[in-house]
Amino acid sequence: MLATPSPDALQHPEWLGVWIGDTRVAFPTTSIHAVFSTQAQGDHASFIAPLDVQVHAGVPVFLMPLADWLPLQFQSEQALDSCPDRHPQGSWVVAFQPGMTELPAHMPSVGCRVQGIRGPFRAGAEDGHVEMDGVRWPIWTPRSPA
Repeated sequence: MLATPSPDALQHPEWLGVWIGDTRVAFPTTSIHAVFSTQAQGDHASFIAPLDVQVHAGVPVFLMPLADWLPLQFQSEQALDSCPDRHPQGSWVVAFQPGMTELPAHMPSVGCRVQGIRGPFRAGAEDGHVEMDGVRWPIWTPRSPA
């Protein structure tokens, strides 16, 4: 049985930690449309079509590498760790809210593959990081519309 969070903990925002290789990132859960596990496609699939797409609940999720997606839609006080593989494979997909607004269930979204997820968890941000189980996660928040 899960412990009931303290009232102090409930005042903190909720985050989802993701990682791929050595890159760790924490996203506010309000920016996430869906998280699901999938079988990573083999290298042969990229010869058929260069587009990485997964279908979740009957809706397409167009996938971009995490290192390409982050600077376009999110901002952080922390620099993004270098990702040696520009097209890493992961068995989890994180799909984001387009424009960071509430997405109707039938609308396509954009996301990225990651190797693992941690959370969701509640934590207060400090110096551009949140902490979960003694690990500091750099936070990335949605960019404001231009």
